[in-house]
Amino acid sequence: MKNRKTLLALIIASATFATTTHAVEFHGYARSGIGWTSGGGEQSAFTVNGGGSKYRLGNENDTYVEFKLGQELFKDGEKTIYLDSNVAYGGILQQNDWESTSPALREINVQFKNFAESLPGATLWAGKRFYQRHDVHMNDFYYWDISGPGAGVENIDLGFGKLSLAVTRDTETGGAYGWTYDPIKKSWKSDENIKENVYNDIIDVRLADLKVSENGRLEIGVDYGSSHTKNHASRVENATKNGYMITAEHTQGNFFGGFNKFTVQYATDAMTSWNNGHAQGGQAGNRGKMLRLINQGVVVPTDKVEVMYALIYQKTDLKNKAGNTWYSAGIRPMYKWNNTMSTLLELGYDRIKDQATGKKNSLTKVTLAQQWQAGSSIWARPAIRVFGTYAHWNDKFNQDNRTKAGYKAKDGEFIAGVQFEAWW
Repeated sequence: MKNRKTLLALIIASATFATTTHAVEFHGYARSGIGWTSGGGEQSAFTVNGGGSKYRLGNENDTYVEFKLGQELFKDGEKTIYLDSNVAYGGILQQNDWESTSPALREINVQFKNFAESLPGATLWAGKRFYQRHDVHMNDFYYWDISGPGAGVENIDLGFGKLSLAVTRDTETGGAYGWTYDPIKKSWKSDENIKENVYNDIIDVRLADLKVSENGRLEIGVDYGSSHTKNHASRVENATKNGYMITAEHTQGNFFGGFNKFTVQYATDAMTSWNNGHAQGGQAGNRGKMLRLINQGVVVPTDKVEVMYALIYQKTDLKNKAGNTWYSAGIRPMYKWNNTMSTLLELGYDRIKDQATGKKNSLTKVTLAQQWQAGSSIWARPAIRVFGTYAHWNDKFNQDNRTKAGYKAKDGEFIAGVQFEAWW
């Protein structure tokens, strides 16, 4: 508790007693609310068994907050140095007034824009950072996200596009074994009782803003995961150690009043683990490949209606047969009653096909929400919404058992609640 109070006090003090003439900028994200499940008890959140994301509207049962404070610390003509920070609070299940949680320092970095006269517009940065993250908003799926401690140079203008170079780190706890000395054999040997970390460095190269049409832009990127251990600690037999991920993404602007984004990704070995650009080079079960196709966007058919949509295909083919194929489709139309009130309907479908058995899990979720928001856009926030959600699943992975949440293998539930969501 003392450490949490000290950290928060330092952040507030930095904002309050800043001595430079530049104003402190306050940004962030937050959501919280209350809900009930038809089966009794607190609000549930429904995710297909074997899947890593869920369709969000009316399907979030936690309080999550990010507080971002930043300030320009230096300015000389076009050269600026900016300090950014982000303290996040999560794991709060909306059960009581006082719910203890430990803060996470997710970002603390310095960004030096126009640091070199030979690279106008380029930014040199170092520290912990959310780095050029790409996601599907409807289900909070971050498919290209190497965030973490790192450094790099971004937005180097090449004339035909902008080049960004970065390296970040993702550490596996206990992914390797240390060494012990055998006095009888007078030699060192691997000891599974001594746990060591595996350090994964993600080398990221991106070329963005490539013009392919009047309103069409292409971004391509390569991420290479290279791992190492302290004192050459021994890893699990056949650990993948390294891997790469290639991404190509086309964004079409002015697409029926909105945009369309199509993404292709291919990953191997250590880069198939988290499916988003992080690596795990201490795992033996990662060996294989992953192919992902995503099509998402927003269209505006009339002044009163906006529609958000997403289609996802992902196949992870692993040599140990522990992979799967994920099919996902979602749509969220919004009808605007006026500038600050709207009605939303979200339909999401997920299916997971197990590589080894061929069994299929599926989850269908539908939400109807009445919303009051700060503006008429589908992206307008803050928003307060009253919602009702029904989910039905057919869980072939647990035909004879119950899932971790206690639900039957084939069943349905209804949840209702009130939630606010904000970003600023």
